[in-house]
Amino acid sequence: MRVFVVLFLLALFGFGIAVMRIEINRSGREISQIQNEVEVKEARNQYLQLEISRLSRPGHIIQIAEEELGMVPAKPHEIVVLEEK
Repeated sequence: MRVFVVLFLLALFGFGIAVMRIEINRSGREISQIQNEVEVKEARNQYLQLEISRLSRPGHIIQIAEEELGMVPAKPHEIVVLEEK
């Protein structure tokens, strides 16, 4: 009877270790996947920051205004100043 209890406890201990190793491996894969996602998102963020810098340059804004919107700078005689009441 004592041998059976010892064997049962050893089997239970072995099963517990196996379950913990499986969980550790699963957690490791999940961490690796999340790290990859973070790297991708950081690269995308860096690209978008560069795009913001490029698109917000005054020269680029003027170019879009002229070419795509047909806007031109106002001539001095076209400017009307309104007085506040």
